[in-house]
Amino acid sequence: MLCLHFAVISLSSSSSSSAPLSRRAILVGGGAALLPVHSAVAESLETYTDSRYGVSFGLPAGWTAVPQQLADGRRLVIASDPKEESSNVFIAFTPIRPDYSSLGSFGTIDYVANTVLPQCGDLSYACSFERGDGVDAKMLSQASTKGNYIYDYSIEQKGGPKRRLQSLFTIQADEGSSILVGLTAQCLDDRYAGLAPTFKEVISSYKGLK
Repeated sequence: MLCLHFAVISLSSSSSSSAPLSRRAILVGGGAALLPVHSAVAESLETYTDSRYGVSFGLPAGWTAVPQQLADGRRLVIASDPKEESSNVFIAFTPIRPDYSSLGSFGTIDYVANTVLPQCGDLSYACSFERGDGVDAKMLSQASTKGNYIYDYSIEQKGGPKRRLQSLFTIQADEGSSILVGLTAQCLDDRYAGLAPTFKEVISSYKGLK
């Protein structure tokens, strides 16, 4: 489960997992992992609609969305910058218990923030270089809007590049059950200044159509 905390997780390792997901794993797997995005200033977006779950969000022109169904029941849709694959947008759909009808079922926005960041010290605190950990994770801002939790954060492995991420989490009903939706845009830190406006537009463009 620990590998799900890192922003450089490979899709092959995700798809091979078939064990039941814990509440923490569901939240982490829904957004703080996978791939990254590249741009200059805020780009105009083209609407992508996921027909299976009836949601839509914007993607920069040329970023082709590729759906994948994972063995553990999750569905992923990933769109990378064709000029720089270390930058991308992805959305994860994770089936959860039907009585989890809102994000409050997982906890407060602060509690969920702690599950989004990689945890160290027997999962008692967010990993930090200052504590001697091999990973440094910082929550930079968070907001609750229209029942969605939105986070802006960074993750850096010692000896590796820092990554910047923006994520939105929400709950959606689906055929008598519930789905945790996690939309994330991420890139390397040195590209973030140019991509931040586009990322904000991508996250803000999310709509649940059902």
